[in-house]
Amino acid sequence: MPPLDLMIVTDLDGTFLDHHDYSFDAARPMLDRLRADGVPVVFCSSKTRVEITELQARTGLDGHAFVAENGAVVVAPHGFALAGASDGDLERLHDDLDHIRTSLDLGFSTFSAVTDQVVADWTGLDLGAAGAARAREASEVLLWHAEDDDRAQEFRAALAVAGLDLVRGGRFWHVLPAGRDKGAAIRMLVADHERRTGTVPLTIGLGDGPNDTALLDAVDLAVVVRGHGPAPGPLADDRPERVHRTTDPGPQGWTEGLTHHLSHFRTPSVRSHR
Repeated sequence: MPPLDLMIVTDLDGTFLDHHDYSFDAARPMLDRLRADGVPVVFCSSKTRVEITELQARTGLDGHAFVAENGAVVVAPHGFALAGASDGDLERLHDDLDHIRTSLDLGFSTFSAVTDQVVADWTGLDLGAAGAARAREASEVLLWHAEDDDRAQEFRAALAVAGLDLVRGGRFWHVLPAGRDKGAAIRMLVADHERRTGTVPLTIGLGDGPNDTALLDAVDLAVVVRGHGPAPGPLADDRPERVHRTTDPGPQGWTEGLTHHLSHFRTPSVRSHR
């Protein structure tokens, strides 16, 4: 029997979206089947609200819950905000970050301190997409300079004193309020779902990088998508019956991992994809 409730929670870059061209074509057939079954697909990413809602519109997932900025922003279905920044929070984060950078004499660069063109040059995005990537509400993105690698722990400790956390993505690093990671965001969405429906969904999470570790630890079933950089982990519960590691990368791996886990449920439209 299929579960009474199912929720898919997925990272975007390198997982649902191709690492090189940001395409999700290889995930479309599985996504269509999930939508046909009424299964919520929650985007859980370092991307901003602007970026995620645009992608939701392109994938037909308008109105679904989502997690932005690595967990700093959490939005329930139909746009109800569960977590985000209060007035002045982002300004304080920037002030703390500037103070720490000066006191430790670090050389990192931030999205907020450069132009859309610079971010476009860093990321390969066009100017409009670069502007959307800079539209941060509750976190900051850093381009970490390699010469400071041996000082990352010192930086992390200084951030912790200020009530901030450091999360490593693929190429960029992210600073956000402590305790607001992807795992905490998923637990918040599951609790909201239970309040609204009276049921607790079975969760399947997918990710490919270190900043997805908290996501993969928070779900019932996990998919570690083969990536192009450092992998998530180590995971708290790494049993093979809970965690599937894909052989394919990106959206191909996304489909592979979901097919693996969903094959245990008798959901006709999903089983037909095998």
